[in-house]
Amino acid sequence: MKKSLLLFLALGLAIALAACGSEDTSSASNNSQSSKETKKEDKQQTKEAKMNTDVKVGDMVYNIKSKSTSDKVGPTIAQRTANGKYLIIEAKLRNSGNDKITVDASFFKLKRGKKTYEADSTANISIDNSFLMKQLNPDVEMTGKIIFDVPPKVAEANDLKLEVQAGVFSTQTGTIKLSK
Repeated sequence: MKKSLLLFLALGLAIALAACGSEDTSSASNNSQSSKETKKEDKQQTKEAKMNTDVKVGDMVYNIKSKSTSDKVGPTIAQRTANGKYLIIEAKLRNSGNDKITVDASFFKLKRGKKTYEADSTANISIDNSFLMKQLNPDVEMTGKIIFDVPPKVAEANDLKLEVQAGVFSTQTGTIKLSK
């Protein structure tokens, strides 16, 4: 029984890896179109916008509405206290593609100089309107919050940037200045 279960799992893993590793054997015309798309992706990767403006990255459209700070987040019964200070970003997202996208707080990275801060998954779980594995259908918008636990001087800094990406495995990114 254990051997057949192990064999089944190995077979499933092999199929999944084969599907991920498939090679595109399209014609030359598709390759030139792919090259144009790559150049377009590169432009999106270097694109930098301000808060309260739409930023399109792949099929996702991001609009950062506000930023605030707090020492605690979540309901009183399950309140979380920051190690440093919580930086709370409120964002509106829209799926402009043709398929649903699973949105997660991991789509967001806070940048200051050469330092990168990840969203605090524990704090994001403790709030109602977080982007935690939410399904976003085509042409639908959602608003939510992303929480970062950062040093107080970082939370109050005026040179913060938010890097956003098109999807879980996407290399397409955009940058939004968090200063007004």
